[in-house]
Amino acid sequence: MIKLYYSPGACSLASHIVLEELGIAYESVLISLADGDHKRPEFLRMNPKGRVPALNVDGKILTESVAILTYLGGGYAERGLWPKETWKQAEALSLMSWLSSTVHTTVAGIWRPERYATDAAAKDHIKATSKENLLKYFDDIDKMLLGRSFAMGGQYGVCDPYLLVFYRWGNRLGIDMKTLYPVWTKHALRVFSRPTVRRVFEAEGIELDK
Repeated sequence: MIKLYYSPGACSLASHIVLEELGIAYESVLISLADGDHKRPEFLRMNPKGRVPALNVDGKILTESVAILTYLGGGYAERGLWPKETWKQAEALSLMSWLSSTVHTTVAGIWRPERYATDAAAKDHIKATSKENLLKYFDDIDKMLLGRSFAMGGQYGVCDPYLLVFYRWGNRLGIDMKTLYPVWTKHALRVFSRPTVRRVFEAEGIELDK
């Protein structure tokens, strides 16, 4: 049995969408970051990192979005969400690793500068610098998607819902995503039009533009 521990709208959204896309049996377990569920002893015993997503596969625990998406995509390769060619697989890992290690940490600098500093002036500087860098990274994504239907080319895969997470976060940060990133906007709407994606958004109680 597969259990996904998620929080609405968090980066776990990508894993939630992929599970729904795969059409396999799974259980989604709500861990509300807003309510501090991730700090509760019962969750920390299962996942000492205290973060989502976490995936329980027959009692074995896997954490980190890149690892979970790789496992789901590669482990169910017949569903077509993971590239067949080794080079394309490496490209998918490269993109997801960058989203996790660079783009996500930059968003954290805006939303949670206290992770990186305690001084008020330093936190303000981190937020401002992170916002400036994030706009550059978003521009890189917009350029990358030019001429592509999906992240890896013509076929939808695990990278696409991961990109959708960051597009939605851009909206929540008050960035004019539609104007600044028209190519990415088309991609986001293409992904969001999938019935599986809409079901997960409805299940999590979230919207794309806020």
